[in-house]
Amino acid sequence: MSGAGKVSRRGLALAGLGAAATAALAPAAAKPRRSKGRLTLEDRAGIEDLFTRYLWAYDCSDEDEFLALFTVDALVVGKGNAYRDKAAILGWFRTLIALREREGDDIWMHEAGQFRFIPTGQSCVVHAYATHFNANSAKASRGVRSLGYFTCECVPDGGEWKFRRFSISTWDRTMVPWKKPLPWAGV
Repeated sequence: MSGAGKVSRRGLALAGLGAAATAALAPAAAKPRRSKGRLTLEDRAGIEDLFTRYLWAYDCSDEDEFLALFTVDALVVGKGNAYRDKAAILGWFRTLIALREREGDDIWMHEAGQFRFIPTGQSCVVHAYATHFNANSAKASRGVRSLGYFTCECVPDGGEWKFRRFSISTWDRTMVPWKKPLPWAGV
């Protein structure tokens, strides 16, 4: 059955394999996917990328990139203060950058790691270590400025993950963060 216009079993099988390979190589849909209350690996990578973008934007003083990481209704909770919209979040960001400048540090670098993902319907609460390094060339000093942890609610927004709720807390070894009330509860 190999004449013109005839279809063979082998031809059908090869066509099926080709279609399957094409589908496997096609870019993943921009919409985050979940299965049975668990995040997909793509979702986890997208959330880790969100944290990475946050760290780079913060450390490089990039206001536009920083604000792009938050939803329109975002809430940031820091040291008992609530920043409820992008204008307030920008003010918080500028205050932190001004603090770095006042202290004379020419380097602030942050890291996030040890992620714990807790899917909550269409969002995900994420806890992660937060380490803040600093350096002051004039004083020839380098060190760790603070140790703490992030607690954030991340949501899919416009084909990417963004922060809807965001908090950084000082380290507390008495209880794991996911057993504590969420920092934005009651704010």
